[in-house]
Amino acid sequence: MSATYGWIITNDKVEGSDEGTMGPHGMSDAMVACLEAGEGRTFKMFDDDGEHYYTGRIITEDEEGGSEDDFAPLDDFGMPNAGATEIRYRNAEGKFETL
Repeated sequence: MSATYGWIITNDKVEGSDEGTMGPHGMSDAMVACLEAGEGRTFKMFDDDGEHYYTGRIITEDEEGGSEDDFAPLDDFGMPNAGATEIRYRNAEGKFETL
């Protein structure tokens, strides 16, 4: 079964070595191509102290956002990889807002 979302890390402020990391396994080739082309909604991940760890983009079936899939980059990558605990997306005013 194909994943209902796909994400890519575009900026790694922790070690710099995870830029270009994509997930999850099972993501369609079409999602990979869209992410590689720069499509998707931008997110930022932070730790408990508010330190910015990662920036990336996500594509979900619901492009407006607001589904559980919006937590996927944090759950799939940010938390297990570096202990990130918060994910933020741009709101209608263009500011990043915590989910």
